[in-house]
Amino acid sequence: MTVAPLRLVPEDPRFTTGSERQVWVRLRDSLPPGAVLLANFRITDEAKDHECDLVVLMPDVGVVVVEVKGGSVWCDEEGWHQTLTSGHERRIDPVTQARDSKYALRTYVEADPRWRNSSRNRIVWAHALVAPFSDFADDFETPDCPRWTVHGRGDLEDLAGRLWDTARMQVTNSRAPTYDDVELIAEILAGRSFGARDVNAEA
Repeated sequence: MTVAPLRLVPEDPRFTTGSERQVWVRLRDSLPPGAVLLANFRITDEAKDHECDLVVLMPDVGVVVVEVKGGSVWCDEEGWHQTLTSGHERRIDPVTQARDSKYALRTYVEADPRWRNSSRNRIVWAHALVAPFSDFADDFETPDCPRWTVHGRGDLEDLAGRLWDTARMQVTNSRAPTYDDVELIAEILAGRSFGARDVNAEA
């Protein structure tokens, strides 16, 4: 089987922050053939609106939802914090953002008839935090954020490989997606049952 090159959805996304573009460029230039890289993906469920900064679909590995946080990002006993270029400091919850988006995306895919009515079972879904302008100690860890799920400035050179590890290290009984699974997920995330132009209505 001939494996297609890396697919970008969209091919030339617009980003609101330089940090998101920097991470996207890193992955664009290093993800393997057959992978799909989605940017600025929005999904709405009964609970809330979710925005996935990046979604990485990797055959034989898994799906990783990536939350990108620019500026200075750190974690202490009170939780996560971010200082923006304006100097404004705020509390953030990037791990919950990434995790909730992951589950919303997984639910959407698994509920689609093209997946639900096939013989496919659950694949590996993972989430990660990337803070390209911040550093994290090698032994950093919180109960809901192991070091291998957070990637800082010193981890960018091998970011694609680290996201590979993030998916493979998830404690799960789920299987890695095949190339066909990845293609189907990308198709599902594009939507379905779009209406056709109705010339009678226009008349």
